[in-house]
Parts: sequence; structure tokens; C-alpha cells
Amino acid sequence: MSDEPKRRPRRGKVATATAAEIEALGVDAAASAPAATALRLATWVDSATDAKDAAAAARELRQAMQVVRALAPPKDAGDRIDQLAARRKARLSPPARKDSG
Repeated sequence: MSDEPKRRPRRGKVATATAAEIEALGVDAAASAPAATALRLATWVDSATDAKDAAAAARELRQAMQVVRALAPPKDAGDRIDQLAARRKARLSPPARKDSG
């Protein structure tokens, strides 16, 4: 057993950013093991006192987030053609007129 005192895990910038990204992806961390693992690894990165421990946790976090991103539901943002069509439609639409009555 180690003589070092146990450090309490802390939630820092890496964990906060990871949680925000998981939320933005639309993944429920409570229902997804890779997302929950990523959050735990992010806490380890924030809590690491040794550079080797931080690097190892960051590497695993990077891999876990690749899995989370792959499992995330696709977002319908439209492609470049859809964006061009929307701009064309907005440009050619007649301006809204107020009836002064």
C-alpha cells in the first residue's frame, strides 16, 4: 500500500469541457458507458499530480471521446447545397410589407 495520501478527484476545466461536449453531442452520460468513462477520465486528468498519469488519462480520454462522437446521433445541419438554396430563397423572396390601414 502506498504511503501517499489519497487525493480527492476534482472536476476542473477538462471535466467541464468534456461534459459540455457530451451534452452538445446529445449523448446521455447516464445511459452511455463510453460517455460516463470519458467523464471519469476527464476528472482523472484534472486531478493528476504526475505528468505521466495525466498523459495516460488524456490519451484514454481522447479515445473514449472518439467512441462517444461516433455513437452520437447525427445532427441535421444540411449540406452546402442546402445552405446556398436557403440564401437564394431569402434573397429572392419579396420583402415583408406592413399594411397601413
